[in-house]
Amino acid sequence: NVPGNTNVPAGSNRRLQQTQHQVDEVVDIMRVNVDKVLERDQKLSELDDRADALQAGASQFETSAAKLKRKYWWKNCKVTVAYIHLEYSLSQ
Repeated sequence: NVPGNTNVPAGSNRRLQQTQHQVDEVVDIMRVNVDKVLERDQKLSELDDRADALQAGASQFETSAAKLKRKYWWKNCKVTVAYIHLEYSLSQ
């Protein structure tokens, strides 16, 4: 028995302290885990923002590339027509 308290068996107080220590360790581990989850969430949010920006840049590049392709296709057509006209003129 614990001195001064006849209702608490001997060793019970020690077990209670061990259990409380284990609970404290678990609480500390959970706090670390929560911090890691919050940090991970922030990093994922930043990554998502970067992915959105990259997607927007890719769409803009695709549009610019299509316009440039069309521009040079027409330029090539004009050169071809001019070449044909020149060949026809020289053959007359």
